[in-house]
Amino acid sequence: MATSFQSLRENTPLRNLSVLAVATLVAVIAASIAVITDRSSVRASFVPHPLFEGLDGKLDRVDRIVYTASRGLSGETKIVMLRGENGTWGAEARNGYPVDPDLIKKTLLGVGEMEAYEPRTANPEWHRNLGLLAPEDIGSAVRVEFFSGKEDRVAALLIGKVPERAVDVKGEGLVYVRRDGEDQTWLARGRLPLLKSVAEWLDPAFVDIPRKDLARVTLWADTERPVVISRANADEADFAIVNVPEGRATRGAPVVNRVATALVDASFEDVAPADTLDFPETAPQVVFETFDGVRLTMRMGGQGGALWSKFTADTDPALVAEGADMSDAEARAAVLNARLGPWVYKLPQDVSSQLTQTMDIVTREAGPADIE
Repeated sequence: MATSFQSLRENTPLRNLSVLAVATLVAVIAASIAVITDRSSVRASFVPHPLFEGLDGKLDRVDRIVYTASRGLSGETKIVMLRGENGTWGAEARNGYPVDPDLIKKTLLGVGEMEAYEPRTANPEWHRNLGLLAPEDIGSAVRVEFFSGKEDRVAALLIGKVPERAVDVKGEGLVYVRRDGEDQTWLARGRLPLLKSVAEWLDPAFVDIPRKDLARVTLWADTERPVVISRANADEADFAIVNVPEGRATRGAPVVNRVATALVDASFEDVAPADTLDFPETAPQVVFETFDGVRLTMRMGGQGGALWSKFTADTDPALVAEGADMSDAEARAAVLNARLGPWVYKLPQDVSSQLTQTMDIVTREAGPADIE
């Protein structure tokens, strides 16, 4: 070891090189400490703030919300939602069909309360990396705009990617954003719906007849071979086909129950004004009847390979005990007509396939065990 130090003292070039290496190492360490300290000071000095100062006080003026997303080379898609005079929101592309009020509330509050959590790049060349390239530039960002009146744009925000660290220390959502027209980007704190099809925004309220109220379902009503499925009271768990032809037998309670309750808790895929499709009186029908006297008639028609349905509700005292109060049934029928009457609905394939089954499908040829 002593010999090594002696050689180093006697070798001037080697000694100078060693001194330079040590000096370089010290400089690198000092620079690293300076950068870390500088970044920490910047981070510490930045205070999260609302992306749109004062917007929360203007939300009650917003009467139009526009979502814009890219369709690649096919251009852009816009979802426009308008607030009516009665305060309810509707989808412009669906002739004003009601929009889910919860989604509207989440959108308004989501933008109004969104905070700039940390600054990110202001270089437009890096916008694509954060998913913040505008839709008209074939970017993946979704533009959300709030309007008051025809011209006053209250706020406009471009929403980009969700980072790998999707929540902050408080468990709140994080996403990359930038204000429309600005290059500065932000890691923002907040959440809002980013649904890209009109159907996803529509109010899901549909046929709300609970299973416990359902007494009878008739497939292919007003035809020569209807399928009548019924139960005597709400305490009976299973429905049964009451007009099984001679020589045939039911395929079992699970099959029959699935058909009878196909519309219970069902949703719809799309909607159109009632005068869009022609539903003649001879159109195939399914009739739903409740224990309290409500009758809901569903007329079916096809267009483009899909099953569309039109609904009409009324009441029938013959469905209840003589002298029973029909006021609740009449009120329910009125609500159903007001909600469903002006529209026709495209049903999911699994629902439509259940409600179009014939007697030959829901029954089978009877065997010896059935006869016994």
